[in-house]
Amino acid sequence: MNTQSNKTITSQLTSPSSARTVDQDSASRMLLAIIATACFLAASVVVSGFIGFGTNISFQFALGWLVFLSAVLLTWPYLSLNTRGVIALLILAALIARWSYSWLIAPPREAMIGILVVLLYTPILLVITTLMFSAKAVFIGILVGLLMGTISVFGTSREVLAPLYLNDWRIGPLILCVYALFAWLLKRWVNERYALELSAQREQQLTLESNTDQLTGLANRRSCEARFQQLNAGPRKYAIIMLDIDHFKQVNDTHGHHEGDRVLRRVVNLLVGKLRPNDFIARWGGEEFLIILESISSTDAKAVSDALCQSIEDGTENDTVPVTVSLGLALSASDRTAMDTLKSADDALYAAKTAGRNRVSLAF
Repeated sequence: MNTQSNKTITSQLTSPSSARTVDQDSASRMLLAIIATACFLAASVVVSGFIGFGTNISFQFALGWLVFLSAVLLTWPYLSLNTRGVIALLILAALIARWSYSWLIAPPREAMIGILVVLLYTPILLVITTLMFSAKAVFIGILVGLLMGTISVFGTSREVLAPLYLNDWRIGPLILCVYALFAWLLKRWVNERYALELSAQREQQLTLESNTDQLTGLANRRSCEARFQQLNAGPRKYAIIMLDIDHFKQVNDTHGHHEGDRVLRRVVNLLVGKLRPNDFIARWGGEEFLIILESISSTDAKAVSDALCQSIEDGTENDTVPVTVSLGLALSASDRTAMDTLKSADDALYAAKTAGRNRVSLAF
C-alpha cells in the first residue's frame, strides 16, 4: 500500500456506492443528446413553417419547444443533476400534453404525427428518469402509462380517428400495461446493477480490511507478501528500510498501551509525511515498520532514511512521550530476491540498535 492509499484508506472503506451517481451522469448525457436532437428538429419545423409548410399548430408547438430547449441548452453547464432530473420530468409532462392534444383535439394528420413523436420519445425519457430517480421509477412508469392509457381510451371514441385505426378501445389498456411493465423491468435492471456493485464493494472492503493494520491504517504484513512478488517479477531498483521505535516496550510499561498506541499513530503520521506518494510503508509487527523505496539511488535512499530518523526525533521532541527510531537500509541487487534484501535490512537494523539506536545503518 503506497502512502497515498494510506491517507485515504478509511474513506475508501466507508464511501457510499457510486453507481447511482454514475447512472445519473449517464442519464444526464443522454438527456442532453435528446434535448439537442429535439431542438434541431424543432428548429427545422419552425423554418419550414416560415416558408409555408406544415400546420399552424405544428409551428406553434415547435416554436415553444425551440424556445424552451434552447434556454435549457444555454444554461446546461450550470444546472445540477437534480435540476436536470426535474427538466427530464418536465419534458415527460410536455410529451403527455402533446399526447393529450393528439388524441383529444388534433385533426387526424396532426394526431398521427403527435402520437408517433410521443411514442418515440417517451421510452427514452423513461430510461432517463429511471436512472435519475431509481426509487420512484416504477411509480413514474405506471403514472405515465395510466395517463397515456386513459387519454387514449377517451381518444378512441373520436370518429375522426377511425380512418387511422385509432378508434380501438384496447389501445389504452395496452399502452398502460406496456409502459408499466417497461418501468418495472428498468427498475429491476437498475436494482440488480446496484446489488452487484454493492457485493463487489463489500468484497473489496473485506480484502482491504484483511490487508490493513487497523490501528495505524497502514498495510499489514500479509499485504507485504504481494508486494514482494511484484518486486521479484522483474528487474527493479529499490531499497528496503526496516524501522524500529527505540525502547517502545518501556513506553507501554511506563505509560500504558493506550499511550503506546498514540505513539505508533504519531510515528506513522510523521513517516507518511516524509515519503513520496508511490513509496510503500507497512506495519511489519509490533513497533517495526517496513518501507520500500522504488526507483531510487543508494545516495537518495540513505538521504531519505536519515530524514525519516531525524523527523521522528524532531517531531516528537515536545510530545508527552518523545521517541526515536533505528533504521536498517538495504539496496536491491540483481542476484537477490526481495526477501534477501529484507533480511539484509533486518540485519542492518540490528546493527543500528547495537550501535546505540537513533541512527541509520546501511547493509553492505
